[in-house]
Amino acid sequence: MRNTECGTAMESSLMNKDDNSPYHHGNLRAELLKTAAQQLQLVGVEKLSIRAVSRALGVSQSAPYRHFKNKNELLAALVKKGFSQLAQCQRRAKEGLTPTEALSAMGVAYVNFACAHPELFKLMFSSQSYCEQNDDPSEPKGEAFSGGEAFNELMATVEEGIQQGYFQERPSQEVAFAAWSIVHGLAYLTIDYSRIGIPKDATHHLVQSALDVFMRGVSAEGK
Repeated sequence: MRNTECGTAMESSLMNKDDNSPYHHGNLRAELLKTAAQQLQLVGVEKLSIRAVSRALGVSQSAPYRHFKNKNELLAALVKKGFSQLAQCQRRAKEGLTPTEALSAMGVAYVNFACAHPELFKLMFSSQSYCEQNDDPSEPKGEAFSGGEAFNELMATVEEGIQQGYFQERPSQEVAFAAWSIVHGLAYLTIDYSRIGIPKDATHHLVQSALDVFMRGVSAEGK
């Protein structure tokens, strides 16, 4: 798969630091998010705690509260970062491709992202809303949590495909929503492949086959 970065799990190595670590001087927030993402993958959202993140990173238990008021605010930042990473994966996946190829590649990238970061992916689409935890006045409430950036990448590809005659003349938002719905369902099924009896080594083939069926349904005649 061409988007290998989206199919690679977050780094797992952790370095112990004392309270006089450079983390307190400019990059503690980034390190907290990185370590929180690692902990999220290991223990899940329910067992994730700021105390455990502090311990894993090697900083005092009070240090994280300079950046995050509580656990929900930390989770909100993880969700925001997750959607940004997902959009980056989709941009990389579609580079240099025709709209038809790009739509399929973006679908594979979406599923790869979910498989590489299953706990983060489930958190991003959790029924629990973390939008109200966003206290940045420069950022509209909920903007980073709606998947807008990733959906815009999808919309741009669909609109380009319709304009260039690759896709049927349909409302672009409807096509984009249908595409998102399919790959989102595929992502969840792939994450939980063992629960529904799908062999792990068969998931890529099944995902690609499902995307091919969808592409035949939206492609313009002769494309």
